[in-house]
Amino acid sequence: MSWYYAQGDQRKGPVTEAEFDTLIAAGTITAETLVWKEGMANWAPLKEVRPAGAGAETAPPGWIRCTATGRFFPPEDIVYIEGKPYSAAAKATVMQGLMQGGALPESYGERSGPAWEKRQDLGIATAAWRTIRGVLIEPAATFSLMKREGGLGTPLGFYIPFGWIGTVFTLFYLGVQLNLQSSLPGQTQPFPFKIGIPLLAGLAVLMPLFLLLGSFIGAGILHLSLMICQGAKQPFETTFRTYCYVRGSTAMLLVIPLCGNYITGIWAIVAMCIGIAKAHEISTGRAVLAVLLPAIVICVGGFMIGIAAGVFFSMQNGHH
Repeated sequence: MSWYYAQGDQRKGPVTEAEFDTLIAAGTITAETLVWKEGMANWAPLKEVRPAGAGAETAPPGWIRCTATGRFFPPEDIVYIEGKPYSAAAKATVMQGLMQGGALPESYGERSGPAWEKRQDLGIATAAWRTIRGVLIEPAATFSLMKREGGLGTPLGFYIPFGWIGTVFTLFYLGVQLNLQSSLPGQTQPFPFKIGIPLLAGLAVLMPLFLLLGSFIGAGILHLSLMICQGAKQPFETTFRTYCYVRGSTAMLLVIPLCGNYITGIWAIVAMCIGIAKAHEISTGRAVLAVLLPAIVICVGGFMIGIAAGVFFSMQNGHH
C-alpha cells in the first residue's frame, strides 16, 4: 500500500511501505508529519496513525519493535546497532547517519506503558490484568513500551499488593502441607507446626514490609550486575521499574498449587532477562548475564568455600 506525506507546503508520494519506514528512520517523516494512505478519511500526523502503543497487544509473539520506525518485525528481520533493535529496512539509513557523525535515533514515540501506568483511565482491575498478561505472555512488547522514569510509587503500588497475594497463597499451601504431614499415622507434629498458624499469619502481615525492602535490595543488586556487565544504559529507576513489574506479575503464578513456585522461579528469570534487555536497550545475552550474575557468584563462592572447608578438615585430620 502506498503512502503520501507532507513536506512544507508540498505533498510527497506515493512511496511504498518500506520506503515509508526508511523516511521515518532518516527523520524526513517525524511524529508531527501529516501522512495519508488509501482508507484514511483525512490526513493525520504520524503519531496518530502509528501511536507509541500501536501494535503492542496485536504483534505476533516474539516480534520486536524497530527503534526507528516503531513497527514490529520478526526477529530475523531485526539487526542490533549499539544494543538497539532496528529493522533491516532502516539499517542503511541508521548506519549512514552514524557515519556522518549523527546519533542513533531515539525509541519511536513515547514510552507510556505498561497498562498499570494508565489505571486512572482503564480502572485498576483492567490495568492490572493487562499488565500481568503483558509481562507473562508478551514481555518483549510490554517492556519496549515501559516508561523508564516517572517515580517509584507506581511500580511499587503494583508489586507490593500482587506480590503479597502470591505470598499469601504460598503460605497457605505451606500450612496445608504441614497439616497433612502432622496427620499421617506415626508422624509427630513437625516444628514449627505447633506455632505454624500464628507464625504464618504474622509473616502475611509483615510481608508488605519485606516486599518493600526486598524490591530495593533486589533491584539494587540487579543494577549493580548491569553496571559490572556494562549494560546499565539507563538509571537505577529503569531497573527498579522493570524489577517491580516482573516480580509483581510473576507472583500471580504462585496461586497455582504444587508447581507454582517452580513455574514462578523459571518465568521470573525469563521475563526479567527480556524486560531488562528492552528497558535498557541492550542485547539479550548481556541482559541474561546480568540477571544470572548474582546466582553465578553465589554458586562459585559456595563451591570455593566448600573446597576450602574440605582442605581445612583434611589438614586437621592429617594432624591427628
